[in-house]
Amino acid sequence: MASEKKVSGSANRWPEEFKCAVVVSFDVDAESDEMRTAPEKIVPITKGKYGTTVGLERVFSALEDLSLPATFFVPGWVAENYTERIREMDRRGFEIAGHGYLHEKVSEVGVVAEKRILRKSVDCIRKAIGKKPVGYRAPWFDLDRNSLTLLSEAGYEYDSSLMTQDLPFLVKQAGSKTKLLVELPVEWSLDDYPAFEVHRKPPREVREIWQAEFDALYSEGSLFLLTMHPECIGRASRILMFREFAQYMRSKSAVWFTTAAELSKWWRTTHAQDRVIELQFPKR
Repeated sequence: MASEKKVSGSANRWPEEFKCAVVVSFDVDAESDEMRTAPEKIVPITKGKYGTTVGLERVFSALEDLSLPATFFVPGWVAENYTERIREMDRRGFEIAGHGYLHEKVSEVGVVAEKRILRKSVDCIRKAIGKKPVGYRAPWFDLDRNSLTLLSEAGYEYDSSLMTQDLPFLVKQAGSKTKLLVELPVEWSLDDYPAFEVHRKPPREVREIWQAEFDALYSEGSLFLLTMHPECIGRASRILMFREFAQYMRSKSAVWFTTAAELSKWWRTTHAQDRVIELQFPKR
């Protein structure tokens, strides 16, 4: 387990006209994980492909009908093999961020391989859209003890993989001389994959969970960050639920709907010394 050293301060959390922030994000995994772990299993591969076709079309339609900004976390393999889809995301004005290469669990690969994965991920996205990603999310929300330092060295500005806080914070590995990352924290209950694909919950139950969390965070003036996958949320009944839930959030006053990159940039500018966390790991 990592221990934390926190330096806290106080400042206005959001631009002054807003009470809370909402980031809608999607992990566009396609069949990258299956190509790494079980390329002979055809049916899971077709589910990944569903996400890049039917699912993604429904996602685009919902976001644009609701005028919602969004961040898409894309593995390098997906940028290579679905290049036109990734370019379409960029043309539509959505943010594209890094998400490994073949959806690897970096805690299982070692530091040398992790460096190679990060470099390849950046290169694939830059080749696809002509610019480097500024943000990263670890596949499976899985980071190793070296990951924060490696992300900073690779030029990333923010990460969205940790679960230490509700609000954004600045973070680095203890003892590291690298630039601080802005961390935009995540939470499994706000991820559609376990809800729909592991626990097989119906859309109405997932809506209840998400809305209860949004209401509580809204009342505290905090951050609500939703993680979804086109192959999961892109099913017909689920995207309908998402549309209705997004409309509900839209009905609340003073909500800042923003991308992860925009939020990260604002937080770094206005909270330079606020909520700094140094992750300290015990010796192995």
